[in-house]
Order: sequence, then structure tokens, then C-alpha cells
Amino acid sequence: MNYYKILKINRIVKSERLKILGVGILFLLKKRYLNVFFDPVMSCNFRCMMCYFSDPDYKADKTKLDQNSIPILSKNFFKYALKLQIGCGAEPSLYLHNEEIIRQAKLYNIPHISFTTNASLLDYNKIKSLVESGLNELIVSMHGTTKEVYETMMPGAKIEKLYEVLEAVKLLKQEFPKFKLRINYTVNPDNISDLSHFGDYLKKYAIDVLQIRPIRKIGNSAYSDFDLKRKQELYTEIVKNLEVRCKECNVVSLITKEIPDEILYRKTLDVAEYTYCYISPIHYGSRDFDSDKTTYRKFLKKSGFYKRILKDVFITRSRKYQADVNFGNYDVNM
Repeated sequence: MNYYKILKINRIVKSERLKILGVGILFLLKKRYLNVFFDPVMSCNFRCMMCYFSDPDYKADKTKLDQNSIPILSKNFFKYALKLQIGCGAEPSLYLHNEEIIRQAKLYNIPHISFTTNASLLDYNKIKSLVESGLNELIVSMHGTTKEVYETMMPGAKIEKLYEVLEAVKLLKQEFPKFKLRINYTVNPDNISDLSHFGDYLKKYAIDVLQIRPIRKIGNSAYSDFDLKRKQELYTEIVKNLEVRCKECNVVSLITKEIPDEILYRKTLDVAEYTYCYISPIHYGSRDFDSDKTTYRKFLKKSGFYKRILKDVFITRSRKYQADVNFGNYDVNM
């Protein structure tokens, strides 16, 4: 299964009602419909400027997932997952049992398993261990192409280490040709010029997927210039050129082309309300779900999951409202 083809179809189909109805049918048939985002730890070894971990008032949380919980979570969520992303808001390489999570995911035949990381704690052997366990894709956060900007945006990072990891992935892809490398680049007014050089990385490091998205204020962070809108003309020129380079290099591009206004809006009808599933050491899909008392599927049925779907499909008024988070606002080109 090509997960990015599913993303593209999701962008092409404009009717949220139709997509929500599809989720309802998949739920009834006990098929896969979930996008599972899994943080096995709640901490990070970096204090990236645009991340809430850089908040001066942030207090370190050393909570980690109990290894004994992995089979329980797998049984409840993995059977219905289209995708598992290990690493969402924290650094997963700080966790010692990622291979076990991946092996459980393969046991339940999850089609797409990815690992999002700043890459600083990885090397050839560690990445190979993850791939041999069943990892499909490594997603590396990279917010600069030059040493100065990269290390400024990601305090604690060394660009030489990044190059080492990218070379290791390139080498491993010779042995595991289906293994993919994705780069996530968040653009702000101070690293936008660096983005124009990213085309040089595409072939050099055999990148398969590039995601570019404008900075958004999500929590408090050390970085404070969120007015990227003033650079829309430059941004449009850069991403247009990069999209062409991606096509030339057969790289899938996930690009937010229009910089959002400062106020974000979401639709009342949003299929992500039903497909997005977050797991952490303290949060299993829903704060009300207790895996010691019931299964996640039974919990959803009892909490009126399917009734909510029917209501959204046939009754709910479609409108927009102000929100703090914007999901999936990028174009997918393959």
C-alpha cells in the first residue's frame, strides 16, 4: 500500500461527508481507518526554536511507555491502523524499545510504519535495526540547509551528524530498496532563504518525500516571528521551483503553497476527527479509554462513535470555526 496515494486521494475528494461515511463503513466492516501517532516518550534531547520544548517555562517530563503496555496497545489499535507514526511531538529515539513497537505493528500488518526524529541519536546500525524490524520510512526533521541556519533553528544539533545519518540511510536503501527517507522542513522568516538550496539535497541523499509547511504557533516557543505571510511572494517562488525539482527527481512533495492567515480555521465536518489517533504513555486514543476494562473498539461503540458519524454525514451543518491546529493543508504531488 502506498500511503501517499491515499493522502492524494484524500485531497482530491472534497466532500468531508463522503469521507466520513467511508470511515463509518470501514468501522462497521472492522477494516483499517486509523492514523496512529505514537509518542513512547514525552521528552526531547533538543530545544528546537519553533518547538514548545524551547519554552523557557517548559518542565522536563521523563515519562516513558511501560514496555509491558506495548502488546496491549497493539491489540487495541494496530489492527485498525492504516499508518503508524512513531514520534509525533517528542523524540522517539530516546525510547529503548522502538523495535518491539515496530515488530508488533508488522505482526498486525500495518501497511505503513514511519519514525519521526531529529536523527541525532541514530547511526547506521540503529537505523538498520529499525528497518529489519519492519520500519518503512524514516522522517527526519530538518529546518535549515546550511550549518549556521540548521544549528540555529535546532539548538544541540550538528549538521555533520545529519550528513552522517543521511549517508547511512542512502547506504541502507541499497540493501532495503523499499525503505524510504522523508524530510520535514518547517519554514519561518529566518530559514526561508535556506529552503531555496534544498534541491541540492534531493539527489545527493536519495530523498523520497519532502514536506514543506509554514510555521504555526502551537504552544509557547523561543521563536517569536510567526509573520511569514509577508514573504508569500518569495515563498511561492521557492516552493514552485522545489516542486519542479521534486518531479525531476521522482520525489513525492507535500507542500503547503498558500501561507495561512494568522487565524486558523477548521471545518465542522472533518474526517480527521475520526481517523486521527494519538497514543502516549498517558493517553491511549482517548483520555476516557481504559484498556484494563474494555477494548478500544467496544469503547468507541459505547461512546456513540457510529452515531456521531451518521450525524455528521446526514445532519451536521457544514461551517468553519476558529481553531489552534490545521490538519493536512498541503498538496500531494507524486
